[in-house]
Amino acid sequence: MSRAHRLAVTGALLCGLAALFALRALYVPGLAALLVAAVAPLWVSIAANRARVSLRTDVKTAQEGESVRVTIAVRHGLIPFPAATLTAWPGAEEQTPPSRRERELVVSAVPSRRGRQSIGPARLRIFDPLEMCARELRSSEHELLVLPRVYPLGAAALARLDEHAPSPLDAALEIDSLRSYSTGSSAARIHWPTVARSGELMERAFTAETDARVLVMLDARAPESEEALDQALRVTASLCVHFARRGGCLLSLPDDTRPSPIEPDLRAWPALHARLALVRSGGTPRRQPPAGLRTLLYVTASADGPAPAGRCYRVGPRPLTGLDVAFTIAGFAVQATARGQARAA
Repeated sequence: MSRAHRLAVTGALLCGLAALFALRALYVPGLAALLVAAVAPLWVSIAANRARVSLRTDVKTAQEGESVRVTIAVRHGLIPFPAATLTAWPGAEEQTPPSRRERELVVSAVPSRRGRQSIGPARLRIFDPLEMCARELRSSEHELLVLPRVYPLGAAALARLDEHAPSPLDAALEIDSLRSYSTGSSAARIHWPTVARSGELMERAFTAETDARVLVMLDARAPESEEALDQALRVTASLCVHFARRGGCLLSLPDDTRPSPIEPDLRAWPALHARLALVRSGGTPRRQPPAGLRTLLYVTASADGPAPAGRCYRVGPRPLTGLDVAFTIAGFAVQATARGQARAA
């Protein structure tokens, strides 16, 4: 039974006692209670009639920790609200709704976790001054895609990477084709099996294997914790943005069959950033990086997961024993691994 019903029953009892015992003094509180119990629900009902509350944001995506502008519009009913409170979203502080002239209230939301997040619903509660009855109106929810935060990467860290990365002159060479021997070419280029078979001087035509771009590879298997996985995604996003601006890079996400290129203009980055926001633990990274890659940055959320065999940088929440830490980014240790060291670690 609501408070208005209880008040009406109380008023009726007082009026009954006044009639039964001829106590006129009880008629005043009894009739007042009946009047208030009848007027309060009617007042709230008329005020809530045609009232509406809606919620909207100016953006559909935002980075972790970034302030999002949320606008809550309140449409008043036929008469002003007797009393009302407005809650922007569950758990938010109650506020006074805007007056009939303002109609809109602007608040800021700061999402702290990546992925799809819901803002709202906004809740408008209309009640009488004695809070005997109330009506509650709710807005629809707004879905926001929260992207992993991008951390700054200092010039000193980039210099350490350049310091350890092989130069294009150190690139391994592979035979692209055979061609007729050119006078003056080195004798080391002569392909003697073909000479023995055909009697014609043929030389090897080499092509450099090295790709000057950096490959950032994410391994989301067996993360140390959900926070470690979130941090690994932030590190991955930070590395991609900084290396893409320096000439382009490649990003390999779990279960990708081939890396996705990111050019210096970052045109492809928004879609890849959104994919990073939705990564869950599991998936299988590429077993082997593309042949001829110059620099590989292997980001893992596992505490002791090894890096792929070969020369690369392992970026993880805990440094591996026996490997020097080149630098740290967002608490993750970046360690240069030489061929064969990763397996041993």
